[in-house]
Amino acid sequence: MGNQPDAEATWNAVCMADFGDSGVAFVAQPQIPPRNVSWSSSGAWVHMAKVGFEKYYLRKMRTGNGEPFYEKLALNVLGIEKLKQIKIDIPDYADG
Repeated sequence: MGNQPDAEATWNAVCMADFGDSGVAFVAQPQIPPRNVSWSSSGAWVHMAKVGFEKYYLRKMRTGNGEPFYEKLALNVLGIEKLKQIKIDIPDYADG
């Protein structure tokens, strides 16, 4: 508590929107333009993917496992990071 942050949010977004029997999925890196990556797709597969993700997410929350190692690994393989390390310059007050 009271320490300086050593990371900041990347503002990457992964979204699946379900529209009944179909849906749209997109990845935006970062979420706010200008973007380095912008991918989207639509179809019935998004509906099935979202149903599967909801079941996975609810099970993950019930077991209290907020971020399993394989989830972080999968996101890193896809190049989607939640945080980026930052360097903080701390002045040296020892020289007085």
